[in-house]
Amino acid sequence: MDKELFIETLGKGTNKLELRTLLINSCLKNPSYITILLENTQQVDDKNSSFSIRILELVCKEKLTLILPHLDIFTNLLSKLKQEASIRACAKICELLMVEYFVKKNSIFLSKITEKYLESITESGFDWLIDNQSTAIQAYMMYSLYLLGSKNEWIHPELVLILEKNIPTGSVGLVNRARKIIKAIETKKRFKL
Repeated sequence: MDKELFIETLGKGTNKLELRTLLINSCLKNPSYITILLENTQQVDDKNSSFSIRILELVCKEKLTLILPHLDIFTNLLSKLKQEASIRACAKICELLMVEYFVKKNSIFLSKITEKYLESITESGFDWLIDNQSTAIQAYMMYSLYLLGSKNEWIHPELVLILEKNIPTGSVGLVNRARKIIKAIETKKRFKL
């Protein structure tokens, strides 16, 4: 798919599986299209911005390394997001990045993810947990923050306070994950998804 057709298809904002698959495959073949997705996502009030970041999320699930040249733009975008769908997609990308960095200790990610990026993810993660975002966002970010806490000791106590505060109003699945993370922090045993 050429660039013009990619932009046109993306502009339709339709979540039809065949178009979504076509857009994802186009990004995988033409990584420069990720710039288009991120540019669209920066239009935080536009309904198509969440569709663009959803496509980026699905691209990242296929080949996460494609986001690495764009981490500056991506992490700067986190604090500006308004739409729940956009935040959810970004939270999932953050979780994928943190797993590569902290769990898999992938050398490519270790060399590309800077302290600045980790700080941006930490700040947005706490903001999203405090704002009591949707269950998916909270689940992705509590795990990301748990992993980040292995590098920055101050994160775990703050995370426990927020999780304990959110437990009474959380869904069964969220409460279960929160309790497991709290237990892992308290016992110093590793939490695995």
